[in-house]
Amino acid sequence: MNIGLFKKPYVVRRHGKQAITAGYASAPYDDMVQTLNVQRLNPDELQAKPEGSRSVAMLKSFGHERLTAANDYDGVPADLLYYRGLWYECTSSFLLDNTPLGHYRSEFALLPECDQPKPPKGASV
Repeated sequence: MNIGLFKKPYVVRRHGKQAITAGYASAPYDDMVQTLNVQRLNPDELQAKPEGSRSVAMLKSFGHERLTAANDYDGVPADLLYYRGLWYECTSSFLLDNTPLGHYRSEFALLPECDQPKPPKGASV
């Protein structure tokens, strides 16, 4: 079975290193299209999460490229995934290479409404 069979194109926003400009933190970003298989976390996967995070909408994706979780030490924000009109923040991404279909599994948490960036160019709202 080919993992590519179930993939669709999604916008992923990748940030550069944060800088303080006029007292505000900002980070340059690029929006790119990646082909991913995106799914909601199932109840068993949510059960393994800490109590407070179970109420947040979470997704998982499967793809051929590693996505970036936030790196506070280096000042790099997490990659964002635009899914069904909302942005989700990458919380983890790791390689699953135990089969010939080697791919990355990434997890995302829904950004709060007050932290939602503008939609990517060309996206319908």
